[in-house]
Amino acid sequence: MADPTPVPVPSVVTAEDALLEAMRTGDVARLDALTADWAVFHSPNGMTVSKADDLAAYASGRVRLERVHVLTRQHAEHDSIGQTSMLAHVTVLSNGDRIDATLSWTRDWGLFSGEWLLVAATLAVTR
Repeated sequence: MADPTPVPVPSVVTAEDALLEAMRTGDVARLDALTADWAVFHSPNGMTVSKADDLAAYASGRVRLERVHVLTRQHAEHDSIGQTSMLAHVTVLSNGDRIDATLSWTRDWGLFSGEWLLVAATLAVTR
């Protein structure tokens, strides 16, 4: 899947906000625009998921965030690299199962042609 036309994102914090909103609303086009084609996602069960697989899960409805309550957020950016981390209580529908959990995300971002793109993420269940 080729990266779509970039959407201006001035900071890694703004990119994280846009990504979280796209996840909450299931906006697959926005998720696509914010994610590099080569991005990888590391799940709590040790699996590595590609961008295409992640987008397909949102598009099909296999994954849907019903609620996200952010508990803590941190970020760092330097030149063309950035990282965000978040601890949140979520309610997610995953393959038809409703799951309530506290999750931690760490996301790595890169600045390409003036746009922040997600390049990797790691998700862990904390409670």
